[in-house]
Amino acid sequence: MPKTILCIGTLDTKGPELYYMKELIEKKGHSALIMDVSGLERSPFTPDITAEEVAKAAGKTIEEVRSFDDARPAAEVMKSGAVQIVKDLYHSGKFQGVISIGGSIGSYIASAAIRELPVGVPKLMLSSQKIVQAGIRGFVGSKDIVVMPSVADIAGLNMFTRKALSDAVNAMIAMVEGPELSISAKPLVFMTMMGTTTGCGLRVKSLLEDKGYEVVVFHTIGIGGMTLEDLVKDYPVEGVIELALNEIGNELFGGFSTAGPKRLEAAGEKGVPQIITPGCVDYIGFLGPETVPAKYKNRKLAFHTPQATAMRLNADEFKIVAEVISQKLNRASGTVKVLIPTRGFSAWDQKGKVFYDPHADKVFINSLKSMLDPRIKVKEIDAHINDTKFADEVVSEFMV
Repeated sequence: MPKTILCIGTLDTKGPELYYMKELIEKKGHSALIMDVSGLERSPFTPDITAEEVAKAAGKTIEEVRSFDDARPAAEVMKSGAVQIVKDLYHSGKFQGVISIGGSIGSYIASAAIRELPVGVPKLMLSSQKIVQAGIRGFVGSKDIVVMPSVADIAGLNMFTRKALSDAVNAMIAMVEGPELSISAKPLVFMTMMGTTTGCGLRVKSLLEDKGYEVVVFHTIGIGGMTLEDLVKDYPVEGVIELALNEIGNELFGGFSTAGPKRLEAAGEKGVPQIITPGCVDYIGFLGPETVPAKYKNRKLAFHTPQATAMRLNADEFKIVAEVISQKLNRASGTVKVLIPTRGFSAWDQKGKVFYDPHADKVFINSLKSMLDPRIKVKEIDAHINDTKFADEVVSEFMV
């Protein structure tokens, strides 16, 4: 069955490229819906959704937008209008996939609109190398957006841009022709995990799958926790199991793996049952060693890869982490159980390993217990987090 692909771009600078993309889509037997988000100049051809319509959706006229002295305020207006139109089009069933092309401004506008779409809707951004250099996290957020660098700047049709446009279209067509995301008939469980709690996580996952659950795992390097928080709100989740809460410390102490200030809140707000462990709370993450702030240079560090450096938190920092976690859990409207492995919180936090510090761990345990609401069940287990004994306790408490 023919599909409709929404194509977003600034026609004042990317007109020929968008028209070429439209022709490619139509040659494949599908339809292209062109949306112009140009803020400063007129379009070379009339799109399906004009810049005038985009500006109007943001409460402005295109003349007002074009009267701005520079591109920034114009981009903000067009972004606002694009977000509204894309949401309206999607909820009206007007397209099945979306693709955008652009440099920094075009990608900024388009990505804001694309991020409003649910996970599972095919999304692709063909972008200049500028956003690769800037870092794609701000463009992708917590959504499943494919980002394809154009290699050559998207400034005219040539041997490189034609190939890039063709590859982008072919990738999008493959996605829209593929199966749609469907809700599993099995009860759904969300679980967080890092490499340093994999031993526990894989056993918990296996045991729950044997009991008929579908377990979705999130890698908590910042974007993983953000994604979990977003998806908990939209899907019928039976429970959340936290085996990696390192993003809390990252947010508090300047680590790179932060999921923002709202981490560990969505499940509680929705009333989803939670199993909470202090998995991975013992450290925060940076990139290469040169990215570790000077104030932390003399701290215990673990060099995981050339682009992954972890730092052990100390007892004073642990008290703050425990306070923040307890505040979030105390507000939860659903059932919360806290399970604490007393012999260490990560693969690095055990005897003989770089982050072994039983005194700091004890400070965290005592601080957390003292601040949690009495209605929250707390259970200490004489085991390391990656011991079979602890994983079995997690599953046992989840099933009760």
